[in-house]
Amino acid sequence: MISTAAQTQLEQLQAGDRLVYRGVRWKVKDASTYADANGYETAEWLLRSPDNQENYLLREVDPANPETIVHWYLAEEISNPQLFAPDSVENRVHYLWENMQQLQPPYPELRLFGGSYYLESQTEGNYQGQAGTSNRITWDYWDRSHQQNLAVEAWPSGELHVYLSKVVNPEDFSAIEKGAAKNSRAFPWDQLIATLIILIIGIYLLIFG
Repeated sequence: MISTAAQTQLEQLQAGDRLVYRGVRWKVKDASTYADANGYETAEWLLRSPDNQENYLLREVDPANPETIVHWYLAEEISNPQLFAPDSVENRVHYLWENMQQLQPPYPELRLFGGSYYLESQTEGNYQGQAGTSNRITWDYWDRSHQQNLAVEAWPSGELHVYLSKVVNPEDFSAIEKGAAKNSRAFPWDQLIATLIILIIGIYLLIFG
């Protein structure tokens, strides 16, 4: 059973917070949301490690699975992906953005790194991030064990992103440190400087006023 406390801590993550996953301390660099007209939504946090590795922590709400409506994933973007249909040796990445913008039917199956992933859904919705709101089309695929997800995202700007995700649990993350709380404990240099200026002015007026 998922701990409510652990899940709540992750849901409250903001940019600047830190947390530990598998012995590595990650910093939250950005937070964003995505939703479509059917009630599907995700909250996404961009995590960066000390060696600049980046992963996305995702909290998914899927009304199509009411018994386990909330799911958690850790996603990594694939650089220079090569996606193949089962009956082809041609990299389909070169055609995917145009196909998705034209709302053509997704491939029923795609292969990546020798593994097969099977279509689960095609969604289109609004993505809200630091740069504002944008439309996003997503093709979602799963392996047969339903433990790894392949997501292909097409953006109006012409960008195409491919992510490989795995299922995680909130309990996998620990030592969550709020960035705001850390900053609040920092020494108030601005207040000290302002106080010194007032003190100097007061001494000057006392001597020469």
